[in-house]
Amino acid sequence: MKTILLTLSTTILLCMSGFAQKTYLKVTKSNEAHDYVMYPPGTKFELKTKEGYIVFKNSDQPGNIDIEDKHTLYVYPSWKDDADIFELTEGKVEKLLTYKFSDSRKASGVKSIHSNGVTATSNVSNSETIEGKKNLEFVLSNGIKFIYEDGVYNATLNEEELTIKYKYLIYSDLGVLKLSFNSSNGKVWWVFEPTKE
Repeated sequence: MKTILLTLSTTILLCMSGFAQKTYLKVTKSNEAHDYVMYPPGTKFELKTKEGYIVFKNSDQPGNIDIEDKHTLYVYPSWKDDADIFELTEGKVEKLLTYKFSDSRKASGVKSIHSNGVTATSNVSNSETIEGKKNLEFVLSNGIKFIYEDGVYNATLNEEELTIKYKYLIYSDLGVLKLSFNSSNGKVWWVFEPTKE
């Protein structure tokens, strides 16, 4: 009987771990529409009170904190060496399960997604020259286009080359496209931050 219970418990735990979800970070800075930033799963962050106490940080457990007084959020994206720092007095910081996020994580096909009022079309395809690798064509509705093909990447706006830093911060007069692309599995995470007028 003990063996049956142990086997059953192990099987249930393995099944549950197979369905485990990761969380992504969403920072809502105000009550205005589209005034939010999102970061992919695994992004490290710390939300601190004005006294410096950490009240929220990265994990795979969903949760949220409503901001009603001064907090500082430190986010450490994989695509840069320093932190994104947000001084918040309102809004919300959330860890949301990835299945709630409309991204372009499929290995092939075209997906349409949006951020801060900008829509993007993402097309992930298998590499024809490097076995097991993926390529990406990523086009924003504002004209920014990013192409990754077999380790070579570039970005343009109206046929003019754009500056790319790290993996991959794409700068234009319209704003900054923060893109994360995994060429092994084809996962794409992104956010567009328009230039403030």
